[in-house]
Amino acid sequence: MSDLQPSRLLPALFEHVDDEWPLTVLHIGPALPETVQFFSAFRCKLHFADLYDELPLRRNEGGEEGPSLEARIEEALCLPGGALFDLCFFWDVLNFLHRDAIIALMNNLRPHLHPDSRAHCFAPHNAKTPASPTFYGIADAGNFRVRQRSAIPPDYQPHPQGELNSLLSCFRVDRSVLLPDRRTELLLQAKLGG
Repeated sequence: MSDLQPSRLLPALFEHVDDEWPLTVLHIGPALPETVQFFSAFRCKLHFADLYDELPLRRNEGGEEGPSLEARIEEALCLPGGALFDLCFFWDVLNFLHRDAIIALMNNLRPHLHPDSRAHCFAPHNAKTPASPTFYGIADAGNFRVRQRSAIPPDYQPHPQGELNSLLSCFRVDRSVLLPDRRTELLLQAKLGG
């Protein structure tokens, strides 16, 4: 069962998309049929990376053996060589990543962004906002498709907007909207200088 949720920021995300220009999209989450169908209307390369399946993602402790956090994130993303993403959908995955995992994610993404790259995510209004029991797809340019999760992913780490601003080294918040359920919807713009 899924519900339709209107978005005031999705239309702004798509207003600069040229139907005649190829679009490259990174969608961090499961490949939902409505999202695939929505993007089928565009000349588009759509890359899905379901980091939710990789949770929890933490830095190795002490003498722990195994690949580094950066290497595990790189493997989970499996980004195509040379791809430059026009749009990135983080949904709420950033709220299930520790600070060092967000930094590692940004380090992996930086070579795949260009100055006009834009992104979308949800953040809690404050650190006391509970984890959302939903996940998202795109129904159309103004609406999300919202589905109930069978279980909330592990390691909920609520990062309010101010904290995300400092962690998202490749992006700056362009616009934000407070939602009725105490979450904030964020539209991000690439910030690649320095």
